[in-house]
Amino acid sequence: MASVGQAARGGRELLPQAAARRRALVDALLGELSRWGYGQVETPLLESFDVVARGLGEADRARCVRFIEAGTGELVTLRADPTPQIAHMIARHSGGELGRDEVLRFCYAADVVRQPASGHEPAEQHQVGVELVGDADPWADVELVALAHAALRCVGLPQVHLDLSHGQLVAGVLAPLQLLPSVAVTVQQALARKDRAAVELALRGAGQSPATARAVASLCDRIGPPAMIERAAAELGAVLPAGPLAALREVVEGVAALGLDAAQLVVDLGETRGLEYYSGVRLRAWAPGVHRPLVRGGRYDHLYARYGHPRPATGFAIDLDASFAALLAAGASLASPPAPAADLVVIPRRADAALRRRAAELAARSRAAGRRAWIQLADDAGAAATLLQRWRLREGEGARATMGVWLDGDDTTVLEASESADERT
Repeated sequence: MASVGQAARGGRELLPQAAARRRALVDALLGELSRWGYGQVETPLLESFDVVARGLGEADRARCVRFIEAGTGELVTLRADPTPQIAHMIARHSGGELGRDEVLRFCYAADVVRQPASGHEPAEQHQVGVELVGDADPWADVELVALAHAALRCVGLPQVHLDLSHGQLVAGVLAPLQLLPSVAVTVQQALARKDRAAVELALRGAGQSPATARAVASLCDRIGPPAMIERAAAELGAVLPAGPLAALREVVEGVAALGLDAAQLVVDLGETRGLEYYSGVRLRAWAPGVHRPLVRGGRYDHLYARYGHPRPATGFAIDLDASFAALLAAGASLASPPAPAADLVVIPRRADAALRRRAAELAARSRAAGRRAWIQLADDAGAAATLLQRWRLREGEGARATMGVWLDGDDTTVLEASESADERT
């Protein structure tokens, strides 16, 4: 017999119980986002490549799964990132259903598909995210950090670490040095690896003084509690740009005022990933036992101008698979929500039309009474009882209020059922 093989590369299969847990997680997250005023929107799975590409950097555009649409000849892409799609949506509806100067709070639950950046990254990713559009105040960034923490907490993940950085801090450090583009890229990559020696080597090779090279390289080590901001400002002086430092300071103070434990905050002054995309404070959330962030996001004020409607914006996406992994690592039960009571009507595999009709009518009466009900096939009453037990094991807690009946001709046999089965027969 030929092997069935694995799931499609980068894809994921979910059996009913796992799918129910996924729905429960999504519903809980969307419920929390709704409490903060975020209304759910939906974006197309298939989109014009031009719409998506305008909102992405060169590296992310290259990861889009694109093809020529049959019949139109248009270059289209599978949904690679909902944010550009939402930007396009808002630009199209601004001044109509959406007020031109209105602050908008949108959320979404979406599957995204893109070419993996590494062998460890799946091609298919599942997200719940938010977009806060039209508010440039630092308190909008504070709201996003506090909201990310609240959303993870509501699903049972209170012990997370929130990494804060600024998308333009390193760019502000390097700009006065007037480095060749190739040298600037080398320095940024070394900073991303936290390779202090490589940063110094690249800068000294470009003619920078030893003191400057050491100061910039020290950003590799400028990661730690919020006090890192003031310590770095005192030790590095004019090397650090004032604007990004002030923005980070305001967000840290704001989330502290909202009661967030400072021990959960980590500031990284040497973060360089996302420089092309993020214009302000960046956020990532981590949990023990998971190798990738549960949350990625930050401020991207430049994006809406690409759609002809300049507006400040910030947002984040929650990785559902990473969140599940974090819940498992934390020892959470991940029980799916209790399902409505059910009746299994089991009949012989070779049942005649009259018995089929009788089974269908019995199932219909159960559904009319608010229960789940359907027809199963088995060889005999013993096999029917085994089938019911196997279904209960797979269904978990929700199967406690489930019963089964075996119909064979004029005979009706109640299978091993729940405690309340006798009341229903």
